[in-house]
Amino acid sequence: MSAGVLHLLCLRAAGRIPDGELAELRTLIIDGDEATCAARLLGAFPQAGEEITALAGLLPPGTPLPAPAADDDLDTAPVTPFIPFPPADLPYYRVSSPPVVDETAGGVVDDLDQALLEVLDLRRTTGVWRSWRLDLGPGDEASAVRVYLVETMESFDELPAVAVQGQRALAAAGHAALVEVFQPGLPLPAYQWAARSRSALIWAPWPPGEVRLAADGTASAPVDDDEILPFVTYLRSAPAVLSGLHTDGEWVWPATVADRLLAEAALADPGLLNHLRSRVGEPHAPADAVAVHRALASLVRAGAMP
Repeated sequence: MSAGVLHLLCLRAAGRIPDGELAELRTLIIDGDEATCAARLLGAFPQAGEEITALAGLLPPGTPLPAPAADDDLDTAPVTPFIPFPPADLPYYRVSSPPVVDETAGGVVDDLDQALLEVLDLRRTTGVWRSWRLDLGPGDEASAVRVYLVETMESFDELPAVAVQGQRALAAAGHAALVEVFQPGLPLPAYQWAARSRSALIWAPWPPGEVRLAADGTASAPVDDDEILPFVTYLRSAPAVLSGLHTDGEWVWPATVADRLLAEAALADPGLLNHLRSRVGEPHAPADAVAVHRALASLVRAGAMP
């Protein structure tokens, strides 16, 4: 279990320590040198008391321990921006740029992407994203580095090996890049969250499908009384695509739809009503990270971003 705990702390360290050092720490984990990894992680970034305690358990008794960081300092947003497209394309997006891209919808998956995908067990992989982190150096000189994010069903203690295997494949292909690996449902640290929220989806277990945006207007499609509460629960519990927008992976609707349904016992879009009737009452997994990403990408392509 200590390998998995160290991996989580390496996720937390991303963006806070140099990339090369982080790559070394992940290699230490898979080499079984957990004590050295723990010693180098201890105090390397703002840490909570329980994180310090976990690291101390891998170190010799009497090792000096840092004070826990204040809650507000534990997981601050990264100062470096991320973009979902190659930096060479920045001149094309001077006015506005898409927050996400879905390369699985007929986009570009290049040789480096393929190098990573070839070493992943895609039977256990649930999504792969690619982002570019923009770093500002001395004299405002900018550079960009790829950051890959892999969501996998591999066991907790196998995550470090997936990350290192991916990093080695990318290095062999001629590009040093970090691979951030995590399981579905993990609350991501701010760094990985920021990277995935400005990324391109490059692989998913299933092809993209149509995502429909619920029409607004007069609520003219009546809803039966016994349907209202189940529908409201479904609408409100779906993941957010953006603030004020929800999705189940097939439809996107404003958060206000649920409020109007309660107030008016009707919906504005008959198609959404038919969809709810087909979904509610049947077991369905909530929209996952891939489905939410694709829903947002479909809004971008349709020019329907709020």
